[in-house]
Parts: sequence; structure tokens; C-alpha cells
Amino acid sequence: MRGDAARSNSDYKDSSSGSTTSAWISIILFTLTRVRVARFLARGGLCYTAAQGVRAHRSEAQVGGMTQITILYTGDIHGRVERLTRAAYLAQMHRAELMAAGKHVLLLDSGDVEERQLLESDLTEGAAMFRLLKAAGYDASAVGHSAALTYGPHVLASIAQSSGLPLVCANMLTRDVHPTPVPGTTPTVIIPCGPVRVGLIGLTSPMNGLYERFYPVKISDVLDAAWRYAHTLRGQGCEVVGVLSHLGYDLDVQLVQALPDLNFVIGGHSHTLLDYPTDIGGAPICHAGHFGRYLGRLDLTLDERGRVCQWFGQLIQVPEDGPEAPDVLREWRRIQVEASHIVRETVGHLSDRVDLASDRACGMGQLLADALRVRMEADAALCITGHLRAGLHAGPVSLGDLIRACHSPANAGLAYLTGAQIVRALEFGAAPDIWQQNPHLLRGSVVGIVQVSGLSYQLDHHAPAGKRVSDVRITGHPVDEKATYRVAATDYELMPQRGYVPDLDLGSVDFDSRVPLREILREHFGKFDPLVPGLRPRILTES
Repeated sequence: MRGDAARSNSDYKDSSSGSTTSAWISIILFTLTRVRVARFLARGGLCYTAAQGVRAHRSEAQVGGMTQITILYTGDIHGRVERLTRAAYLAQMHRAELMAAGKHVLLLDSGDVEERQLLESDLTEGAAMFRLLKAAGYDASAVGHSAALTYGPHVLASIAQSSGLPLVCANMLTRDVHPTPVPGTTPTVIIPCGPVRVGLIGLTSPMNGLYERFYPVKISDVLDAAWRYAHTLRGQGCEVVGVLSHLGYDLDVQLVQALPDLNFVIGGHSHTLLDYPTDIGGAPICHAGHFGRYLGRLDLTLDERGRVCQWFGQLIQVPEDGPEAPDVLREWRRIQVEASHIVRETVGHLSDRVDLASDRACGMGQLLADALRVRMEADAALCITGHLRAGLHAGPVSLGDLIRACHSPANAGLAYLTGAQIVRALEFGAAPDIWQQNPHLLRGSVVGIVQVSGLSYQLDHHAPAGKRVSDVRITGHPVDEKATYRVAATDYELMPQRGYVPDLDLGSVDFDSRVPLREILREHFGKFDPLVPGLRPRILTES
């Protein structure tokens, strides 16, 4: 196994993310698998070609009347367009060659093809990357969290419509009396392959209940959904039933162990890279890593009764300077032209330049805090500088400027905090081991100290823990630690596990997940034109 089990590219931890324990489990499973390979080789029951990196199970069943199906797959591309165009070229070459030989080919993605840091993807709430998948000839994609959690599951309908690509997800449902799949998704898809029908079940990560927290959706039990739809697909005449999964490697293993009737799993989310599919009871679990570095290939051979009697699994490395698929490139150029018109749109004017800094008060941080406070109608606002990537110049401000300045996927929220909780949050955020962090969630940004609106405080970086923050004032008055204030922030600062407000009851927080922070900034510019930022530092830093 190359790269035991890399964890999810989201800083939100869930049961499907890689961990030290899961990595050791993966290593043990892989070791046991290799032992079995050696034993089978000794008995002549396994075909294994080391030079090609191919592992295959072989049955001595019928030799005539065979149906051969090849599944090509990617996952967790995260906006790497240059990798996708090259992976697409390889996939198209393989597909043409295989189809010429009378074989059937499917091209699948296991989710998270989009990435907010990619301007074109962000502008379209992820839809641009799905358009590229469609241009590349993909047959279906799982639903990842990069778009559905960042922008909300409601974007899936527009993504499906604009791309024309089936988004397969069986465990994300509307929160109705009679729940149905979220608009834009389908729980299963059936793809005919000659005389054989291949049924695919889509499953997405529960994300520790974050979907239910922010959006009117329900994530149903993974095993229950998989069992129910596997039974349905078999009843609809599908000889082959597989899962297109964005659950992560550990949950994929549990899934196959619980449902031995599955024929394969094409997985993603945990960024796991498997040189050879993991064999669980004869069903391969396949992962191709992340960023489009590899194209996975799974070859299935079915006997005359439509049963999988043999499978081969391998990874194909995507060269960094290899040829690119022309039709995908053409679609990408169309997307770029569309984006160039949008980003030039002027959203407002700024009277003065605002800077960005992680260790002190900064104009851009104060501007975002102001926008949050106004949006949520709060007494005060708190936000880390890690939500931001750049400052803004005076004069006209375009949508492209805002996109470059703010990439954060965080959701705004309104909490009722005591003065004591506010002080503790500021003190926690002043700790060097906190504000100097660079977590995956922030995509390269340092967390930074807590920027504020409607309040001010004194910060001494050199003071001992518990003494770094002093003279906290709200609307110019000393904070009353026993009083309760309406405080705007984001889920990053308000999630108890982050540590800023560890005793906060999330049930009392009013989260506004309708628009991302960038749109809140855009809205703020629309209310005040020209916008005059608060240039006076609200954080007084000891020299």
C-alpha cells in the first residue's frame, strides 16, 4: 500500500478520516492480503503480475460466455484541473482500446472533484468541475462534502442540471415526513453493459452530523441504506452491484464486511492510496488516492450466469506532463471565459486600503468582523484571520477581489455568550500554539488571532497563558462577565471542539448557512457604498 491511509482534506474529523489506528489496521490488512497472495500462488489459484502492479482473483469456472467489464475511477481530485485533463486522456485511451476489444467500460468518480480555492469552481459552487467530468465521459459521480457541505446540499440540483452527470447518493435525504433523496441526486444508477446490468449505490460521509446541523437534510444510516438499495438493485435484475463511496477507507471495509453480497467498492474521502484493491470476502475495495495522481482500473470477468468469477485491480500513474484530453480542455476554456466576465463585476467601493495580518489587528479582519456583526444583527463579532487570504485596495472592489480575499468554507452563526465566555475565547485565540496553526480546513492560511467588531481588547503576546488578554470592552464599556451578549462568529470559532467556547450548547446557536462568508462581505459592500472601514485598531498590542 502506498501512503497507508491519508486523512480527509477537511479538518472536520469523522469516523471515516484516517488516523494512526486506521493506518495500522490498513497495514495489517495489507500484510495479511500479501500472505494470502503467496499462499494462493503456491496453490496456483491466483494470478499476480508484479511488473504490472496487477492483482487478480481467478476462478476455474466457465471459459466461454464471459462478459468483461472494466471500471476506471478517480477520487478526491479537489480542483486539480491539470491532473483531471491528463487522467481523462488516459481514461479515454483505455476506454477506446477496451471497447475495440469488445469489453464494456465505466468511468466513475468517488467525490470531491471540486475545490473552493479554484476560482472557477468557487464561482459556480462546484458545478464547473462536474462539467469537466461530463466532458471527460464519466458515467457517474459520488457526492462529496467539498460542495455539499461548503455551499449546502441545495447546490446539487444545479450541479446535476448544468453538468448532466448523475450524482449518486442514497443516504442524504430531505428532512420531510416522508424523506426523499436530496434534489439533484439519485440513490442508485443502473448501467447496462452488454447482457449485464451494473447497479451502483452512492454513499457519502455523515461528517459527524454537520449536515443536519447546518442544513434541512438527514443523513441516514450507511449500512441500512446500502443493504436496502443493494436488495432493490438485485430485484431490478442487476447481476453486478457496487458502491460508489465517499465514506473513507475504514467505513468501506465495514460496509463490505456487513454486506457480503456487494461485488466491489470504489471509494474516496480518506485520500487512501491502494496499490492493490483490498479483498474482503472476494469483493475488492478500490481507492486511487487524491489530486488525480492516479487513475484506478478494476477489471471484472463475469461467467455465463452473470456472476463475477475473476477480477484484476491496478493503478495507473498520471504523468505530470502527459497529454490532455482535448474535449475536456475545450470545456475548461469555456468555463474560464465565463468566469472572467463574472469576476470583473464591481461589488462596491472601499474608501481606504485594508491590510491582512495574523498576529495583530488588521483592517481586513475588522472588515469581516463588521460584516458578520451587521449580517447577524449582533452586539459584537469574533472571527479568526484564517478565513482570509488577502487584503483589499482602495477604490473599486470586484467579485474577483473578494474571492481572492476570502476562501473560507465557514458558516456564520449567532450565539448568546456571557462576558466570561467572550474573554475566554479571546484568551484561547491568543495562545501561540492556536493562532500559529495551519489546519487543512483553512487551505494554507494561518489561524491567526481573533479579530473583533463592536468590542476591543488589549493583547500581550509575551504574557503567560491566561494573562495575554485584558481590558475587554464592548461598545466602549468594560465587559460584564455575568451579562449575556449577542455575538456573531462562524462555526469555526463556535464549534466546542475547537476550544474557543468549549461549553457552548450548539442547539442554542442560530447558524446562517445560506451564504458563505464571501457573500456576506459582498452583501456588506452593497449596504455601504463607498464602504469606510474601521481603520482604528480594535486590538491594542503590547510592543
